[in-house]
Amino acid sequence: MTTLEAKTKYQGIVKKAYQAFFSPAQYEVKPRDREIIESGNNYRIPYEVSSNRDAGEIAVTTWGKTDHPAVLLMHGWGGARAQMTGFVNPLLSAGYRVVAYDQPAHGESDGRLTSILEISPTMNLINEKEGGFDAIIAHSFGTLITSYALVKRKFPLPSRLVYFGAFNRLLDSLPRFQAIAGLPDEVIDGLREMIYENFGRDTLDAIVNETLTPQINVPALMFHDTTDNVTPLDDSRAIAKVWKAAHLIETSGLGHRGALQSKEVHERVIRFLTEG
Repeated sequence: MTTLEAKTKYQGIVKKAYQAFFSPAQYEVKPRDREIIESGNNYRIPYEVSSNRDAGEIAVTTWGKTDHPAVLLMHGWGGARAQMTGFVNPLLSAGYRVVAYDQPAHGESDGRLTSILEISPTMNLINEKEGGFDAIIAHSFGTLITSYALVKRKFPLPSRLVYFGAFNRLLDSLPRFQAIAGLPDEVIDGLREMIYENFGRDTLDAIVNETLTPQINVPALMFHDTTDNVTPLDDSRAIAKVWKAAHLIETSGLGHRGALQSKEVHERVIRFLTEG
């Protein structure tokens, strides 16, 4: 193989890695989740991205009376609004209206590739359609999207925030992706440079929950499980250390997504949202 051929092959591998990195896995919707979604008001709204790539429609579901205070549910990377449905009935019983949507390239929304810079503007679209939110409940990568939208995109501040399995540094996703995909360092180095070139190094390096959250001055409740094998507990600990408005609860045995379905956790969240 000539030097040119080797270089071309390497560039092809990096490009494929890039496409895989920005292609979220599809969440498997359980029958009970589907049932709860179908019980709500379902509709779709158009969205656009700056590159015009994968623009289309996002799938939205709302539950509850329109004059009740609203809670927005934000799923994580590779998730869907379906995984957040465990909160719907507890929130409705507590007198809230609930709004959830599938982020671009997730669940039933259009798109194949996406990023935090293309997802965060869709929060503003939801806000324009559904009004202000009294609270936001976010999971994993959804916490970083939420923090970024609140600080960098001036998304209207809710009265309270609830974060599950918070993701701290955006670019920590690269070594985690490398471990899952089994890619060599040179491919990840090439992928990092391609990402910097397309989105801007300074912009990406600044997307850190640990830096963003201290600028969000509303009461926050954080949950992170000691057995979480997707997002390290140290991520939430680092965030809680500098976010004076937040209180971190460390659970055990729930893994990365189990808290989203825990009755005990739901009750704790409702108490936090409704306390004076």
